[in-house]
Amino acid sequence: MNKKRKPLELYVHIPFCIRKCAYCDFVSGPGTKAMQKEYEEALLAEIDAAEETAEREVISVFFGGGTPSAVDAGMLARVMEKLRSKYVFSEDAEITLEANPGTVEAEKFAGFRAAGVNRLSLGIQSFNERHLKALGRIHDSEEAQRAARLAGQYFDTFNLDLMYGLPGQTHAQALSDVETALSFAPTHLSCYQLTLEPNTRFAAFPPE
Repeated sequence: MNKKRKPLELYVHIPFCIRKCAYCDFVSGPGTKAMQKEYEEALLAEIDAAEETAEREVISVFFGGGTPSAVDAGMLARVMEKLRSKYVFSEDAEITLEANPGTVEAEKFAGFRAAGVNRLSLGIQSFNERHLKALGRIHDSEEAQRAARLAGQYFDTFNLDLMYGLPGQTHAQALSDVETALSFAPTHLSCYQLTLEPNTRFAAFPPE
């Protein structure tokens, strides 16, 4: 990073997902290809309209959602191209993509890398089948482990997200999730307590 410039960190929201989870209170939901294209055009226009920041240097970009890995890698590539044309980027800028184990495959990971993504944040949440079903996740334990293995093959830096305090989860089960996650040698591990946010399905119908 050029010390003469101030650091700048960018967040890009991709609101699309395959199915909204019961605990999620983010602006997100399923969307058609036409909706994704319309959103992409609006996003590119917003970047164009953003204030010039020549005195600042981008050190990180985070694609969150929703499930950014649910959209075509070409969309991410076009957004990154627009961002790089607008802002000064650090040579070692960290470009992170949130991904869902149920929406990833080897071909997609290769596409994300080509689009400029160099860090993956994988929303595992749990490796326990019953807990995944209770959360409304679209992936199973086998898919979660496969995605974690692929993440390590395609990205030098990747994060695994876990949740604890799940319906009926024991202390031993929570520890088992952590041990399984660590077996994939992630560069970062995040653990979040399940919270019942207002206006979510879990808030209206609390899990047992």
